[in-house]
Amino acid sequence: MIKYINDFPHVRYEPPYFEPSELEKRAAECYKNMDTRRTVREFSNKNVPRSVIEHLILTASTAPSGAHKQPWTFCAVEDASLKSQIRAAAEAEERASYGGRMSEQWLRDLAPLGTDWEKPFLETAPWLLIVFAQATGFQKEKHYYVQESVGIACGFLIA
Repeated sequence: MIKYINDFPHVRYEPPYFEPSELEKRAAECYKNMDTRRTVREFSNKNVPRSVIEHLILTASTAPSGAHKQPWTFCAVEDASLKSQIRAAAEAEERASYGGRMSEQWLRDLAPLGTDWEKPFLETAPWLLIVFAQATGFQKEKHYYVQESVGIACGFLIA
């Protein structure tokens, strides 16, 4: 029998206590790490162990969500053939976007970044992590704040 979150009693959370100096140290370390993050469109083809990907997804799954419904599904793709199919589909959508869906202002804003519809990195990266938002659960129960919850989970994943 499948158990759902509502089948379990509420568990009281006792957050750890940190001295202000420890909080300041942790906050500074967090900022230092996050400040090194950059948005890039070139990826290494070096192997990333599956256990690393699994831990990243586990971390993302700890994100808060509306009514604790966790309205997301994470999918990790390593298979080269599937990554090639994903690239072809993504490029078809991007070609349509660059070819008429995007406003002139949007295209001007993108111009300095040198982006276009071509996405070769989708085959170069050792893993593709795909996130699906779910408006309802498996039993068709309503999910709340889906976009916000999935956005926060993606933020955890990127961090």
